[in-house]
Amino acid sequence: MKRLFKKILCVFAVAFVLVSCSNDKDAISTDSTSNTNVSEKKDELVLGIGSEPDNGWDPIKGSTHYSARIFQSALLKRDVDLNIVEDLAQDYSISDDKLTYTINLRKDVKWSDGEDFKADDVVFTYNLAKKELTPGVNLTRFVEARKIDDYTVELVLNSPDISFTSSMCDLAIVPKHAYNDEYYKNPIGTGPFKLVEWKKGQQLIVEPNEYYYGDKSPFKKLTFLFFDDENQALATAKTGKCDMIRIPYTANDIKIDGFHIESLRTVDNRGISMPVMPNNGEKTTSDQIAENVPIGNDVTSDIAIRKALNIAMDRQEIIDDVLNGEGTKATSIADGLPWYNEETSDLKDGDIEKANKILDEAGWNMSDDGIREKNGVKAQFKLLYSYKDREDIALYFKEKAKEIGIDVQTTYGDWDMIAPKMYSEAILFGWGGYDPLEMYYSYSSKFKGYDYYNANYYGNDKVDEYFEKGLSSTDVDSLNENFKKAQWDGNTGLSWKGDCPWIWLVNENHLYLVNDNLDIGKQKIEPHGGGWTIMDTVSNWEWK
Repeated sequence: MKRLFKKILCVFAVAFVLVSCSNDKDAISTDSTSNTNVSEKKDELVLGIGSEPDNGWDPIKGSTHYSARIFQSALLKRDVDLNIVEDLAQDYSISDDKLTYTINLRKDVKWSDGEDFKADDVVFTYNLAKKELTPGVNLTRFVEARKIDDYTVELVLNSPDISFTSSMCDLAIVPKHAYNDEYYKNPIGTGPFKLVEWKKGQQLIVEPNEYYYGDKSPFKKLTFLFFDDENQALATAKTGKCDMIRIPYTANDIKIDGFHIESLRTVDNRGISMPVMPNNGEKTTSDQIAENVPIGNDVTSDIAIRKALNIAMDRQEIIDDVLNGEGTKATSIADGLPWYNEETSDLKDGDIEKANKILDEAGWNMSDDGIREKNGVKAQFKLLYSYKDREDIALYFKEKAKEIGIDVQTTYGDWDMIAPKMYSEAILFGWGGYDPLEMYYSYSSKFKGYDYYNANYYGNDKVDEYFEKGLSSTDVDSLNENFKKAQWDGNTGLSWKGDCPWIWLVNENHLYLVNDNLDIGKQKIEPHGGGWTIMDTVSNWEWK
């Protein structure tokens, strides 16, 4: 009833804003002539699809993390089916010792200012990204880039890593001749578009890069609008001046004439990190995200607690009641991706009876107050979460836990508050990306307490063995097979069938309100955040 009431309030609030904005001629600032009643073919679009990068449009500063590259290109890219294919690279090979990638570059590429793209640009970008610790790109095993000739580059690693092809997709190349401290404001790139105007916090206008070597956009101008909140985005849609806008799942039943909703599948997951070590007095050291804070939890470290909670959660109920039907069940950090182990998809959840049996057999006895207890320890722990849109998931988890005698105390806060407590409390996280190393970082014992990865201090020697064998493989198929075994090999693994250090709940669909005249075609499974990823297919869009 609480969730239904909140949804009704949201719908009325959005409706009020829509009516107000439709009477306000200054609601947005754009020179677009877009109108939902215009049937003639358009060559300009206005879009509200993603947030503005905090650091502008500089890949070295991390602006392309989880997003498409509208200004820059990378050596490789992922196609609509997430296969890794060549982009700026014409082809590549790997040395026998698997430590050197030799890249043969395309010779038909120019920067958006007309200068030729060459090997110096790749060498400059990779070595700078290594020095600057570019966010969102795995360069852990990367040592240096070396120029062989104007169109050949070597990328050298310190240990084998077949997954480095993902990094070659993620790191966009910047121009050596035009890169400076102001680059983020006016990027020169080899991508499909070039910047016309950027009004920070308001809008971005781009037009096609005439030198782009790939499939061209059918639109001569794109205007991206940035919004303060979701209601403002929906209000803008009502004006008829925005052709596509990202909307929250709470608005999936909104009706606006001339628009329809596109609901895209994602790996934008929500999962709960459960500390797997008991609280034995150990504390973090200075090389972690927080120094001298506790590690471990005496309740969540019991695998019976983790397994009982995992099986008690009814994921379809969360999708129906919390996400308004906009989601899919999650059983891992990478559902449906090439390295996902399908054997872990058969979770029979929502089983309160079985969850209670697991706890009974593990010695967690029910007390008179309805909270289980074992050896003088109450089955109680905190669940911390940021972002208000995760609150209903946290409250659902709390309610279900109570049904099996576990007391979960939910606490909302920002990441400054949460980060020092990640190693000793349960945390509601959002993950999901195209790089298998996201799984590796989140579960490998080498990365216990490293940044936001492996905050629960999980470790399993057999899992580590599969990870290292996979990374040292000679091909991506072998990497995927070993990562699948790391999840479950029939005896052990990092998944819910094995050690269950995470309780994965749902993947949230991404919703876009789209002009009925705009056909955006087939889309990728979107990653955490989504937004700009939808721009990867713009060359296939059509105004009908």
